Parts: sequence; C-alpha cells; structure tokens
Amino acid sequence: MAQAMDLVCKEIIYDEVDHQFAEPDPTMIADNRVIQNLISLERLTIPPCNYFGSVQQDIKPNMRKIVTTWMLEVCDEQKCEEQTFPLAINFFDRFLSACPIDRYHLQLLGCCALLLASKIRQCHPLTVDVLSAYTDHAVSPDQIRSWELLMISKLEWNITAVTAFDYVDQILERVKWGSDDSRLREHAHTLIHVCSTETIFMQLEPSLLAASCIASASRGLNVSTKMAVGYDLVRLTMHDLVKVDFIVKIIEEIVAKEIADKQVQQQQQQAATSAGSCKEQYQQAPQKVNSGGAPNSQQQQTEQPETPTDVQFIYF
Repeated sequence: MAQAMDLVCKEIIYDEVDHQFAEPDPTMIADNRVIQNLISLERLTIPPCNYFGSVQQDIKPNMRKIVTTWMLEVCDEQKCEEQTFPLAINFFDRFLSACPIDRYHLQLLGCCALLLASKIRQCHPLTVDVLSAYTDHAVSPDQIRSWELLMISKLEWNITAVTAFDYVDQILERVKWGSDDSRLREHAHTLIHVCSTETIFMQLEPSLLAASCIASASRGLNVSTKMAVGYDLVRLTMHDLVKVDFIVKIIEEIVAKEIADKQVQQQQQQAATSAGSCKEQYQQAPQKVNSGGAPNSQQQQTEQPETPTDVQFIYF
C-alpha cells in the first residue's frame, strides 16, 4: 500500500520579505552536535587581540562605541534582520585587529561591515547608496565598494562567523522554559545588540555572551527559576555558572547606564522644547494699546510685554 504524503505548505507568510522565517527544524534541535560544532567553530572568528594601543594607534574605545551605536541605529531604521548587526560587528573588530587605519575611516569601515553582513544574512542586502546617505554623503559609494574588497581580503574570505545570535534559538528550543514568555527571545537579541557595542565584550566567546544575555532576559521577565535557567545554560554551553553570573552582572550595569542616559537625553529634549515655546511666547506677547485704538507712545515706553510670571519658565 502506498504511503500518503502531506504536501501542505506550512510556511508563515509575512508582509516583509526579510521576515520569512522557517519553522524550527526538529532534527537539528534534537542533535546536540549542532551546539558542539558552533562552540568549536566560534574560536576561529573571535577577534585575536584587543587592538587599541597595539594595532590601532589613532582609534580609541569611545570612537568604537560611537560608530557601532550608529551602525545599530542604521540596522534599526532599515529593519535589518537581527542576525545582521552581530555579524557586522564581528567583521568590524576582526578587520581592526588586522589592519591599522585612521579615525576618519572608521565610519567607512562600519558601512563596509554592514554591507557585507547584510549580503550574507539577508535576502535583500543594504545598498551602497543607502549607506552613503546615512553618512550624510561623507562616505561615497565608490569608497564603500573598494573598502569592501579590502575587508574581505583582510578577513581572508572567512566571512561565515559564529555570533551570539546563532545560539539563541538553539538554546531556547532545547529547554522547557524557552517558550514560557514570547518576549524572551526578543529581549535576548536586544541585549546581544547592546553588548556588541561595548568594548569589554569584544573578545568574549559568543556562546558565553548568548548564555549570559538569555539568563539576564529570563531574570528580567521572571521566566522559570534562576537555578533551572542556570543549570540548562551550563549544560548546553559548557560554561561555568559563576562566569555566566559575572557577565550577567556586567550586562545589568550596562543596561542601567543606558536607561539613565536615555532619560537624561529625554529630559534635555523636553527642556529644549519648553525653552523654544517659552521664547516664542515671549516674542509674540501682545502690547497693550489705548482704549481709543491708537497706541500711546509714552505708554509703550513704560509698559513691558506680557511674560510668564515664573522665572524658571523664561529662557533666552
């Protein structure tokens, strides 16, 4: 008797092309060799050195922070896939570990890293014209194209790096608490993006970073228990729990600082907006006129325009 075959397409169709994701492959999820292979391969694409002060004489850690944050903003505005940014950061750091450049080429390097990573991890990559526009045309499309070749050569054509993103689904699909909260995956990816902009995590193993971000996200969302989460992460990634807890503490400090900085920026923006409205109100305040309709020149000289009574609302 012939066996019946199910040919029904179960693919989830999304509006955006780059959000067509396949369902988890049960065969890969059930095979422990997948994570083991990722762990063995990740060491080949970790930046070999802390290039500040050695390879790079003109670039400082705060410059890296500025450019990588700009790269993250570009990815957010262009709605790039979440796996694009971590790979771009890997290319960025590995290039700087191999080739000295000056600070004026750092944004150009960020453009090349985004371009190359989007070609590998997205259906529709970023274009050189879009990237040039994000630099306010300080970087030309021709420069991006030429430096893309330079980047590939310095990376020795090893452009299939393992990133922390690659571990998230592999871990969450293998644990019981991985589906307890639908926000867990999104929060873990967000933490990975934030950590990728920090110099302190530049040479950290992607598996350890992924485990720490998942642990931090699970604690923030109260998913399962700390002991259960820690046991599963240690079992899957083979990292020491003490080391994971140490990285989680650093992540929480970084997130707290990022939130504080955002609040300060919002307060400054609100203050600037309030200053502009009060100044406009001051300038447009009507002058009193005589009851007869014609302004009195003496009265104009003595009277002052109507202004806010509270001095704290007056900005010049």
